[in-house]
Amino acid sequence: MNSYNSDLTNIWVVVTRPAHQADGISKRIEQSGGKVIRFPVIEIKPPVNIARLHAVLSRLANFDWLVFVSANAVQMGLQAIADAGGPQPNANIAAVGIRTAHALQQNGWGVDVVAKPPYNSEALLAEPVMQRVKGQHFLIFRGENGRELLRETLLTRGAQVDYAECYRRAPTRSDAALLEEAWSRQRLDVIMITSVAGIENLISILGHRNRSRLLRTSLVVAGQRVAKAAHDHGWLAPVVVAADATDDAMLAALHARGNKRSPMKQ
Repeated sequence: MNSYNSDLTNIWVVVTRPAHQADGISKRIEQSGGKVIRFPVIEIKPPVNIARLHAVLSRLANFDWLVFVSANAVQMGLQAIADAGGPQPNANIAAVGIRTAHALQQNGWGVDVVAKPPYNSEALLAEPVMQRVKGQHFLIFRGENGRELLRETLLTRGAQVDYAECYRRAPTRSDAALLEEAWSRQRLDVIMITSVAGIENLISILGHRNRSRLLRTSLVVAGQRVAKAAHDHGWLAPVVVAADATDDAMLAALHARGNKRSPMKQ
């Protein structure tokens, strides 16, 4: 396990990961002395158009590459493949990130290509094997309304590309009162956010009445895209950018922020 130069004693950290993905980082924060408030802002649900997903999976044997963009894509995508009743396809497998690769391996799937840090579409597209894809057929397992960069770039390189949109990100029913009480008791120092959708949902859940103090609460975010989304919303407090969305990187960024209390408490 990594060692850090700062502890998190009595620092209150809001973890916004989906409920089923929050255990690991929450326990590590607590082991460093921090206090965790679990406040999921995204819920992973089946896609709206199940029929379209089943239709593309019926052609699974036709693809040269299956690309999984996230651990959620693995969980939901492999379940959809199992539901379709077909055997594991004989295709190359690519993973956008180490957590995604681990999820595939834990389900008995080999992985041919893993994007290097910062574990995003750009990093996968930079892999040498992704430079020579003319005439190859890709199926990208992703959530609804995801980024288009991967598909668009592969198309310009001569590949054929389809989507298996196997899940959707829905706002949770987390109760804004939980964070309102934390602010009122001066027990909210930093919020961890791993996606642009997470920023949008957090703002929506907390509503206009909490906007001012939300924008004055420090963030630890996964990557520059999420940081830009925060700044576009007018964030006033420091935004610390983690190298990627893994627990290791997010925790390292939290420690880099140090054990500073919220400015509202000083």
